[in-house]
Amino acid sequence: MKKKIKILGSGPTGSLLALFLASEDCNIDIVEPLSDIELLSRDKGYAITQSSRRIFEKLGIWSSLEKVSFGFDSLSIIDNETSQSVIVRTNDLRKFNKNQSNIGWVIEHKHFMKILLDLINSNIYINKSTSDLKDDENFDFILAADGRESETRKAWKTIYHKRFYKQRCISFKAILKGLPTKRAYEIFKDQGPLALLPAGNDIYQVIWFSSIPKVKVQLKQDNSQLLSELMNILPDNIYAKEIISEVSNYSLAKAFALPNFAGFNKILVGDSAHSFHPVGGQGLNSCIRDVYELSTLINNYESISVVKKKFFSIYYYFKRFGDIFSLLIVTDFLIKLFCNRLFFLYPLRSFIFFLLRSYKFIRCGVFSLMTDSLKGNLFLKNNF
Repeated sequence: MKKKIKILGSGPTGSLLALFLASEDCNIDIVEPLSDIELLSRDKGYAITQSSRRIFEKLGIWSSLEKVSFGFDSLSIIDNETSQSVIVRTNDLRKFNKNQSNIGWVIEHKHFMKILLDLINSNIYINKSTSDLKDDENFDFILAADGRESETRKAWKTIYHKRFYKQRCISFKAILKGLPTKRAYEIFKDQGPLALLPAGNDIYQVIWFSSIPKVKVQLKQDNSQLLSELMNILPDNIYAKEIISEVSNYSLAKAFALPNFAGFNKILVGDSAHSFHPVGGQGLNSCIRDVYELSTLINNYESISVVKKKFFSIYYYFKRFGDIFSLLIVTDFLIKLFCNRLFFLYPLRSFIFFLLRSYKFIRCGVFSLMTDSLKGNLFLKNNF
């Protein structure tokens, strides 16, 4: 019998959930108060990792997404305080990714969502509405993917642990000169990291983390002042020419929700369920792994045990536990270790970069943990 599923929210996570589940002939009702135009309007870029690429291939949409993405074949990681650096290249990929000419991809939100929404609007198994009729008893599963400030999570009275970082982030597109064409950068500064994601034609998505007071000052500056400040922390060979988008900003938090004990068919997914520091670009990619894990479990629902069916939300929670909590711990550790001026940590930081530069198997292993899933090869072996 076909399952009936309600999805609350049709951002990237909710849209991907709908497409995965509809591909198995589930009947999907998406509740989204925003119009397609509003959903497309965010000026934001995403880094796509190898694990996400493999999941998109499984869904059959990677060829379309790749056409509107910009691939980068190297990543420069720099510690500004200790003047240490290392470059990760395609030959540092694990053997199951060796056929790839890129180590990652950058895709604009509007292009990403345009492909997903076009597929949703043409899918006979997906119905969209702007308001929730609260008819939950008519559905086999209710899946909430309505973002970090999820109203559904609050309505379900889900236990949610959250702690804000003493940092904020500003983000904008800029024209930068002097960089290798297909190289991304992760630069650790004392107040927070700085990421430069290439989008082609010398355009980069700048994702800049600083202390809250500093960000408040930055938001009052004009573009020329912001560019001048950016120039001071960029590597010497890079020239910041022009800001070509609005400057957005957002807060940073580490958070996680416990499973829903009041209704085991009601599940939080993606940012509704967890949040961590964006260092390493893990935000969207962890949501994509949520989608794949949950849709696989629902599609195989009839074959699981009676106990797992009865406590399904807990079953899903523990399937994702290792990856999500590893992300929480590792991203928090990276910020605490590399974003400070604690001199007694400098030898350790320098030693870590020495190991990464000197030993390919360490460089390959660390990069794989961050791009193939923090559960490492286990996720890939179990799911592909």
